Amino acid sequence: MAQVFPLSLGCVVLALFFNVLVKYLQPKPGEAILDLGCSRGFYVRAMETYTDGAVGVDVSEASLREAVSPRVQYGDITNLEFEDASFDKAYSLHTVEHLPDLRKFFIEMARVLRPGGMVIIVYPWEPFRGFQALVAAVRQYKNPLMARQIHLHRLTPKAVAKITESTPLSHVKSKLVLALGIQYLTVLSKEG
Repeated sequence: MAQVFPLSLGCVVLALFFNVLVKYLQPKPGEAILDLGCSRGFYVRAMETYTDGAVGVDVSEASLREAVSPRVQYGDITNLEFEDASFDKAYSLHTVEHLPDLRKFFIEMARVLRPGGMVIIVYPWEPFRGFQALVAAVRQYKNPLMARQIHLHRLTPKAVAKITESTPLSHVKSKLVLALGIQYLTVLSKEG
């Protein structure tokens, strides 16, 4: 992954975590795979080595201007402009904890997934909401108490299972992963 991710310690961690993502996602040639909240698209670009169907969406204009892949486009991940059942797989990394309406996100994710499709979400393990956003709060607001404005939810696999209960998504498995802090990786599948 050296040519996909720029050389820096943070990007080495991104590359290592990408390997964890690939282990669970198991991308195959020709699959349509959606990155929800892709930022500049480093993972989209890396996913292109597995399939020509990788697409990423993000709402940040700055990220879109500096995108590293032409497959990165503007998109509100709670109101996507894709047809129903457009993707085989999807993933979202450290995005869900920032969304005001989680249920809307999961319903929209289920809508764009094909029956039998899989989604992976990664979100921080936190003993209290905002714990893993303390550094970002100091950097962005010069105030650690603003961490709860950055992480709007403290999620656990049990909470994700409850939110997705009445959607076509079902919980397959969750595990703790260590990379840039402790985080949960949850695999969901769409009934079908």
